[in-house]
Amino acid sequence: MKRSQSLARLLAVPILLTLSAFCSAQTFSVAGDVPGSNDWPQWARTSMHNSSTDAFGQTPTTKIADITYDPFVSQEKAETSNELLAHYQVPLVDGNSVFMEFKTGKYVSCNPPGSGQPYPCGPDDWNTEIWNERAFTWKNGSLVEAWNFRTDWKPEPNTDFGGQNKDGLFGWEPVFHSALWHGNLYVPGFGGTIYKVNERNGKRVARYNPFRSVDPNRFVSGPLTIDAAGNVYYNVLELDAKNPWSVDVHNSWLVKVKSNGVAQKVSYAKLVTQGISDGSQRPGVNISPAVSADGKTIYTASVAHFNSLDANVIAVNSDLTPKWHTSLTNLAQGQITGAIFDLSSATPVALPDGSLLFGVLASGTSRGYMLKFDSSGQYLTSFDFGWDDTPAIYVHDGTYSVITKNNYYSTTGPYYITQLNADLVPEWSYQSADNFEWCVNAPAVDGNGTVYADSEDGNLFVINQGGTLKGQILLQQAVAAAYTPVSIGLDGKIYTLNNGDMFVVGQ
Repeated sequence: MKRSQSLARLLAVPILLTLSAFCSAQTFSVAGDVPGSNDWPQWARTSMHNSSTDAFGQTPTTKIADITYDPFVSQEKAETSNELLAHYQVPLVDGNSVFMEFKTGKYVSCNPPGSGQPYPCGPDDWNTEIWNERAFTWKNGSLVEAWNFRTDWKPEPNTDFGGQNKDGLFGWEPVFHSALWHGNLYVPGFGGTIYKVNERNGKRVARYNPFRSVDPNRFVSGPLTIDAAGNVYYNVLELDAKNPWSVDVHNSWLVKVKSNGVAQKVSYAKLVTQGISDGSQRPGVNISPAVSADGKTIYTASVAHFNSLDANVIAVNSDLTPKWHTSLTNLAQGQITGAIFDLSSATPVALPDGSLLFGVLASGTSRGYMLKFDSSGQYLTSFDFGWDDTPAIYVHDGTYSVITKNNYYSTTGPYYITQLNADLVPEWSYQSADNFEWCVNAPAVDGNGTVYADSEDGNLFVINQGGTLKGQILLQQAVAAAYTPVSIGLDGKIYTLNNGDMFVVGQ
């Protein structure tokens, strides 16, 4: 089944939206990449979430490694019409070391699969799985396991207790996502906590808890973000124990753990003025905070607990005081309303000119908008694109370009990787030759502007500037696999995912 069919089932509000916006070019000093201590240390590589590197990707001629990190894929797909409804961590790379999410424990299948019975089973019982961060080292051309850190993190529940309110997460497993900084790995934990783990030996260094207790109904939600100073930012949701999706969220927070271990938090109720008819504002389940180039502003996004169309982008000062928030309703003179669905992994991107990008879904269309805001939260322009994507940013020639997937789901294609200029006007597109959708949720771009993206046909594609094909390699046959990210090591090795396996590609 094509992913568009799954998406269509989720769009319950038939609002037709049109696009009408334009932003004139502007002059600015291009800010350099936020410095990092590793090759690819976190989601979208930097705390700005730009998915770009100065390294040069190798030619994709050989599958150097193939490691299964999710052994439950066949069972998971059996529950959801053979679609893999999950988001996975990007492979983290630091020189000779590679770190990847690993799932152990057990998966309890329903009988028959997809029936939801006997409860709890399938997505309603994913707490029987165990999430780990596993380290590998390159030795003699092979990835060798170095250590495994077992965490007590658990994802938000799929539905209300008893399997009621199927409009919870629709079986889409939330992302588990660690991050690296200066020899340590920061790993999501139970009850809103995170762990600091020594990168060399996998030993626990510290556990940080911004709360007075460890509440099982609090969830570390979305990837961890670490800025250039070593401050860790992440979101926490506190849900109702029995009815997490039909009872209002109890609370939610943006958390900051400083490099010295001091933890702070601010409630989303203080960041967004809100009504209560649609429920409290809280972060989307898979959203990762982004940090401006100067480290002074944190960007995130929120949604009303009961209404995906009541959503905001938010700017927060680095001391966690509110800066501004902008509603995604009635933008472009009322022609655009953006929805935040908990099934998406799209996350804010801080741009080199101080502006902000964020991809959202347009209800009723099975496509969405890449929205651009200036540094004060004013809407600038948008591009009608696919959905569930954190775009890559290619800085060049005193400006920058935005690289995103551009899938036309409702018409079963065409499917493009599209590059936009700073005003979100298309520069070039590369079309899927066999009409398979692009299954990437964070493409990568290297120092030459070469783009790396996964396709549903099981291939990794490498695309030149201008939209010509540089190369491709078949990872494995796996239609309806998950939307997955790509990372690149400083040596040019390419790390990508397909159907629960991590592949390393190069020469």
